[in-house]
Amino acid sequence: MAFPAVPLASKQTRAADAVWLAQTGDLDAAKAAFEQAIELDRRNPELLFNLAIVEEQRGNADAAASRLTHVLALKSNFPLAASRLSRLLARFQIADLSQIPEAGLKAALLTPGIGHQPVVDVALAWIFSPGHGQALVDGVRAGSQLLILALRAGIVKNHLHELTLTELRASLLMRSDAAKFEDRRVMELAIAMVAQGWNNDHAWAETPAETAALDALAIDRQKLVSGDIDASQQFLLHALYRPLDQIVTPPLNIAEARVLKPRILRDTITLHLEAQARQRQLAQNIRLLRPLADETSRRVAGQYEAAPYPRWQSLHRSPSGSLRRALERHFPIDKLAFMDGPFDVLIAGCGTGQQALQSAVAYGPQAHLTAMDLSAASLGYASDMAKVHAVDNVTFVQGDILDCGLLDRAFDIVECVGVLHHMADWRAGWTALLHKLKPGGLMYIGLYSATSRSNLRELRTEPTYPGPGCSDAAARDYRRQLMMRADGTPGSELKVSRDFYALHAFRDLVLHESEAHVTLEEIAAFLGHNGLAFRGFTIEPQVAAECAQAFPPSPLPGPLTDWAQFERTHPRTFDGMYRFWVERP
Repeated sequence: MAFPAVPLASKQTRAADAVWLAQTGDLDAAKAAFEQAIELDRRNPELLFNLAIVEEQRGNADAAASRLTHVLALKSNFPLAASRLSRLLARFQIADLSQIPEAGLKAALLTPGIGHQPVVDVALAWIFSPGHGQALVDGVRAGSQLLILALRAGIVKNHLHELTLTELRASLLMRSDAAKFEDRRVMELAIAMVAQGWNNDHAWAETPAETAALDALAIDRQKLVSGDIDASQQFLLHALYRPLDQIVTPPLNIAEARVLKPRILRDTITLHLEAQARQRQLAQNIRLLRPLADETSRRVAGQYEAAPYPRWQSLHRSPSGSLRRALERHFPIDKLAFMDGPFDVLIAGCGTGQQALQSAVAYGPQAHLTAMDLSAASLGYASDMAKVHAVDNVTFVQGDILDCGLLDRAFDIVECVGVLHHMADWRAGWTALLHKLKPGGLMYIGLYSATSRSNLRELRTEPTYPGPGCSDAAARDYRRQLMMRADGTPGSELKVSRDFYALHAFRDLVLHESEAHVTLEEIAAFLGHNGLAFRGFTIEPQVAAECAQAFPPSPLPGPLTDWAQFERTHPRTFDGMYRFWVERP
């Protein structure tokens, strides 16, 4: 890591010494020197930023997070600090939240071009930590700007936080106080919780009492579209629980939404309806390779048409060319020489486009990406987000991987993560992709691990399993049932999955129309049959080092036979999915 130079003044000689020590690798001495420099210049955000880098490299994630949030509290417009904070929080659990300033978390959530979800997770942990959580329940902090920002920016991914917020939602619905929304803080919180419902696809379960209260809360549509304030508030209460198109018949259109009151409700609903309209229009304009012929592909496409996955909110923009530098961990530099000029990348099964757009930015402008998927609805979302985030080197195509031969070019890189195992025959899908890979090309593959997903196979045999294609209400109730199971019982462990906390993601995780589980032995056999060379997993470095140590003298990335044996003794190694690079020599 190159440390940014700190502007020098007479009192900053120690700062220059600290930068030099960090660059030479003497991190302990650099830490001490930065701390001495900060004593002389306490409000210098650049000094704090460099100290955060040192703390991270020393392995002290808590101290690094504290320093980065203090940087942002001092200087809210510091994208480099916000980006580094997001990446740090995505990798490490922060134990000491008392050293995290609220202002720094707010600044990070307001910074574009970073992944907000890791910051959302820590912001909610901060809010619900001792000294904050009970105040939230009592309504004292109902207007907390940090809570509102977090609910809008990501998804609540902690079951205890969700349970508290569902209670808060119920209190908004069940309170008979007609003036409750006259308090602007309560109105802002309610609207943020509506946005949270959109983010999580209305995953939160409701009690029979809540259902009855909603059913009894009739909305006079004529009053609603005439701008009646009481009708608007009734609409808001329904929107806490239901998608907008399920509240009134016919659904509210954009012109009608523009009369809702107050303005904050009107603007929020209108923007959401406008985004939905754009996405539908964009979906209609996506090129279709040909109508889906495979029966399994049609069923899977139906799932994602109804439940596009994932419904993401933010995009972490890595520096242009950073993905090439990451690939140097898996391939010799001369193998990547093709990236010096224009090159082609296929994202096979791009879903709603988050991976495709992140890759497009990280590969850089020399890359042209073709992103294909079965689902037009998912591609409409992806295409809209590409425009929102100004990513212009991606072309979206609707089609089956089995039909990828109809694409008009071969590719230097093919990425296919989390897709092949949903096909009727994952080998056939992988083989079809190989036909579009250039000689010497690289592939990034993700396949479900038979070992680490054995728990999900067991759930499908339970009498209460609702099955693929179940109603949203049934999916919500089953998800709540799993959430409430005692630790150690089947399914209770799913609470730690990131995909547990949004309904479309939950369907993908637990209620999928079609999925296969694959062994490393099967992958090794496929690679051998097709002349492909394994070049390593995407996995934490310490895990890779642990496997290498267990099977000396195998050099990294190690043979798949060693990894298979390692996984048998460490069944959670791959967290559900093998993600790995291969090449065609």
